[in-house]
Amino acid sequence: MGTLQTCAGLESGIEAATHAVRKSYEEKGSESLLLRDADNAFSKLNRKASLENIKRLCHPMYTYLHNSYNTPTMLYLENGDHKLSQEGVTQGDNAAMAMYALSTRPLIQTLSNETANDEVKQVWYADDSSAVGSLAGVRKWWEYLKTNGPAFGYYSKPAKTILIIKDNSLMQSAQKFFKNQGIKIRPR
Repeated sequence: MGTLQTCAGLESGIEAATHAVRKSYEEKGSESLLLRDADNAFSKLNRKASLENIKRLCHPMYTYLHNSYNTPTMLYLENGDHKLSQEGVTQGDNAAMAMYALSTRPLIQTLSNETANDEVKQVWYADDSSAVGSLAGVRKWWEYLKTNGPAFGYYSKPAKTILIIKDNSLMQSAQKFFKNQGIKIRPR
């Protein structure tokens, strides 16, 4: 399992992500699996940072997305009111998933580089991500994501995050590593 964003450009991406995580979790040396989700990730995506990243990563897609997202979007509400949307991607936009995938790529790559020595493996499906590895490595990955994700408009939501430990003997260590993080810790 490498650094993957499986929500765009990969047929059956969610299935591939699931199998990759399961296989990595079963490997010798793996102690834990962190399953996490972001807080309103599609709505909070930082458009300015996203467009700059996409400009470098996929210029043909940038032209389309720049035309769609470089100025605030008018959202019309059921009651006839409207508001300006200045962040995130627009629900129903055919390019939303691709924009999200490209926007998160630099964050995912940096996370991979930062935790490479800890042998943490990660996989992403849109705003859902998983990290597999030692408790210490997964904790480092979690901390880096919490600290650096907001620059991309990516905010961790501890209440929607679960740490699964491989062996019940690791419960005390897991509770120590993730103390005061607000995440749920579960045995296998």
